[in-house]
Amino acid sequence: MKFQSLANLISMSRIVLSLLMIPMRDRTVVFVALYLASGLSDLLDGMIARRTKSQSLLGARLDSVADLFLFGAIFAVLILKMWAELKPFLPCLLIVLFIRLVNMVIALRKFHQVVFGLHTWGNKLTGLAVYVSPLLLLVFKPAHVILPAFGISVLAALEETAIHLISPRVDLNRKSLFLKD
Repeated sequence: MKFQSLANLISMSRIVLSLLMIPMRDRTVVFVALYLASGLSDLLDGMIARRTKSQSLLGARLDSVADLFLFGAIFAVLILKMWAELKPFLPCLLIVLFIRLVNMVIALRKFHQVVFGLHTWGNKLTGLAVYVSPLLLLVFKPAHVILPAFGISVLAALEETAIHLISPRVDLNRKSLFLKD
């Protein structure tokens, strides 16, 4: 139980770190430290839970909620700092959000529970793409960053849709449509 609590505390720290990122967006050193610590917490919580064999349904859901906070904070900071450059890509975000909402409705109707996201490889790749996007936007044009991240996100969301439709039960840790854990 001790390790499960540690992994969950690390997930909860990501929520706090993510919320702090928004008001610190103009304090570069503090923002970057919060940003990197948030990413590190995303790597550590699952790793600790797996290595200590302390995975739990609560931990999996907490990780997904913490990811939503991190993605929300990244999105908020990008909008606050780069609205004019990112505005043309708003339909991409809306498409991904729509598919994710459909997935939540499917899971709620089929499994009678809210599912914020499965821990598939596609969703992990989406998380990585979203996480590195602000860094890549410092170097590359928005289209060269946003469109690949959009493609990854749509494919991962559609894979999750398929998993929900064919699965008899919710498996938050299913790795892929093509692999059963």
